[in-house]
Amino acid sequence: MLKSLLTLSLLALAAHAQSQSPFQHTGELLYKLRQDRPADISVLNSFGITPSRSTSWLPVQLLRPALGVDLFKLRESMLKSQAFEYVVFNTVETEPEEDEATSVDLNNQWHHDAIQSAESWDYQVGSGDVVAAVCDSGIQANHEDLQGRVLPGWNLVGNNSEATTSTNHGTHVAGLIGATLNEVGVAGVAPNIKLLPLRISDTNGSTNMKRITDCIMLAADRGAKVVNVSFTGVESAAVAAAGKYAHQKGTLVVYSAGNHGKLRSETSYPKSPFVVAVGGTNKTDKRWTWRKFLRSGGSNYGAFVDISAPGLDLTSTAVYNVTNPQAVKYRTGSGTSYSAPIVSGVAALIYSVNPRFTPQDVENILLESADKIGVSGLGAGRVNALKAVRMAIQRAQ
Repeated sequence: MLKSLLTLSLLALAAHAQSQSPFQHTGELLYKLRQDRPADISVLNSFGITPSRSTSWLPVQLLRPALGVDLFKLRESMLKSQAFEYVVFNTVETEPEEDEATSVDLNNQWHHDAIQSAESWDYQVGSGDVVAAVCDSGIQANHEDLQGRVLPGWNLVGNNSEATTSTNHGTHVAGLIGATLNEVGVAGVAPNIKLLPLRISDTNGSTNMKRITDCIMLAADRGAKVVNVSFTGVESAAVAAAGKYAHQKGTLVVYSAGNHGKLRSETSYPKSPFVVAVGGTNKTDKRWTWRKFLRSGGSNYGAFVDISAPGLDLTSTAVYNVTNPQAVKYRTGSGTSYSAPIVSGVAALIYSVNPRFTPQDVENILLESADKIGVSGLGAGRVNALKAVRMAIQRAQ
């Protein structure tokens, strides 16, 4: 009974805090202790933090304040203490809103032509030893286009190995990265690699920043070469910290730029050297945008974006009932959620050429081989699989 009341109180506090904030959060803070200047224990204790030698080094730590504490004032005090590298809210993040097409055309995976996927497969279709992790809503492992590609994963929502998908989103992302080249359905950019499903979202497509960062670090710990995150939140300092952790483990983090169609400033969206932020393009290599009545959106853009990839009308695998012969097995959608996995697929091809490449090596190849489309705010240009694989082969010699 007491536990139930405490849970309700925490939820009420979080709801009150969210009502006072321009963004949603869980009523918790994420932080990292400074390593160059060990903090006075009494200072940390005053914030409700009892440091442990086994956890004080972690790049993302969680603080759940006592009931009634003003979260904004607490964060301000923590930052003023200079004991922390960063302190941010444990924000609620979502699958970026998309402009979904109304029909599915399996013969029109136009992004493969745009980035020259088929030509790149003459050199590299992906190694089965290369793993791309998908931090998302799970992957339907028995989909006819994904069978044999999906490894046993983990559910960070339930903290178990239960593999049920919560939405279509993760399966769509997975198919763009690594659907099998089997002459049925669709093909992924890296059709011979392995996929690691790490579920972080509920049935509404929502998660939080702690789950995202835990997922990034878990993927790195499990040996994934690439980790794809197609959610909001790329601007968080916690993502940058988790990205650095992954970088040091040899893992490249690829993250969607978001779908609000906004120019993001360097102040609100700082560029991270450890996260590849991906913007979206349309079929004429312009920035992907959409408009419906009084609503509009499209790819976010700005200095934080590293590279772009097709983001319009992308057909991929969908969750379906394998016992239903009439089931719809594919779907078409738009958004940077689907631009990011295209880049993740190309990154997996580069790692397949030489698994000893560092994340920085792979990012350099991605950026230097991109097609220069001349669109401001979309990074180095639009990714090109053929040029990237050729450059990787050259640099591996």
